[in-house]
Amino acid sequence: MANKPSEHNFWASRKRQDAATSLILYIIAWAGALIFVIPLVWMVTTSLKTPTEVFTMPPKWIPISAVTVDYPTSIVSHEDGYVRFERIGERRIVNLLRVRGSKNPDDFLKTYNIPEVASVTVTDNQRIKGGDEIAKIPRSGTVDIIENFDKSRTFRVLDRRDRVIYQVPIPAGTNMKVKTGDVVQVGERVGTIPPQWRNYAEAWAPKALNETFNRYLLNTIFITVMGIIGVLFSSSFVAYGFARFKFPGRDPLFLVMISTMMIPVQVTMIPTFILFKYLGWIDTFAPLIVPTFFGGGAFNIFLMRQFFMTIPYELDDAAKIDGCNYFQIFAIILMPLVKPALATIAIFGFVYNWNDFLNPLIYLNSSSNYTLALGLQVFTTMYGSYYHLMMAASTIVLLPILIVFFLGQRYFIEGVATSGLKG
Repeated sequence: MANKPSEHNFWASRKRQDAATSLILYIIAWAGALIFVIPLVWMVTTSLKTPTEVFTMPPKWIPISAVTVDYPTSIVSHEDGYVRFERIGERRIVNLLRVRGSKNPDDFLKTYNIPEVASVTVTDNQRIKGGDEIAKIPRSGTVDIIENFDKSRTFRVLDRRDRVIYQVPIPAGTNMKVKTGDVVQVGERVGTIPPQWRNYAEAWAPKALNETFNRYLLNTIFITVMGIIGVLFSSSFVAYGFARFKFPGRDPLFLVMISTMMIPVQVTMIPTFILFKYLGWIDTFAPLIVPTFFGGGAFNIFLMRQFFMTIPYELDDAAKIDGCNYFQIFAIILMPLVKPALATIAIFGFVYNWNDFLNPLIYLNSSSNYTLALGLQVFTTMYGSYYHLMMAASTIVLLPILIVFFLGQRYFIEGVATSGLKG
């Protein structure tokens, strides 16, 4: 007699199957989120590092590092050859010739610069092998900490004759465990470098630019606020007409309006620029603000129209009975009910205007009119090799977008989800 399947089999339970499926989906979702968050985390942590920590391998995710006395204690030959001493001014040089010892310049294999603090361990004309020691550098020395004019410090290790064995710049705020006069060894930890919050202050007011980010911020806030007001007003007003009024050609006109979303921006860029130039709006904020008051964009109209259509028409009829006109129905009855859609459009408009780079690049010429996006581009041009400052500036520009999205994510999700319930 065949055995019946065990009732306690794990996969026999529908509840357990659903739990396992949910667990797998959660793992996939978290893995995907982690992949997208890693660049953001790297940007933020890099903005708090010193220049020497940016490209350390493996990457350091926590912007706290140690100041360690780290220098080679010997100079070693990499090849076999004969030693030839030479002194040029204050410099001591060891030339390594080929084994046959020819003085032909082509027979030079390697040149080693010997610092003054090093003691040479080989003699002239001596034959050495690869890996042999050429000079020895003291393994210990006396600490000398120099205060610089920019509040940073220079950490030095001196030998008995006060010659520099090792020196390294240390940023302001570094917690040093040693003081001038202490004796340290190679490999000894002498201090801790905390997160460099001063990178943000230095990036926000760069010395190499004519304008600070304060000006760029004010310009961006003005353009963004006016753009959001224009988009909310015009898109809701146009969507109200498409959703609540029946007139000849309404649906074909709506279809034509939606089809404009398929027109690339590059197609209308030159005609639009010529129009704004004819109006005298170049190098003003008008090309970035005025168009938002004329429709607000096909996508925003579509989103508002779909949300309006989820509201029962009976509310309009009841308002008419109470004596409301069409504008009062729009402003008093319907607008409070579409707050999620308005919040969604406001977030979209904020992100678009805040990050917009192409339009300000085309229409704005004066540096005093630049937005944050243009200012950040100029900053990267001037400070292209200062990655810690570039990441600090990028973090500052990105921070308002993250704050707005997290504060309005509930309305954002509700607005996007509800707008597709009714066609």
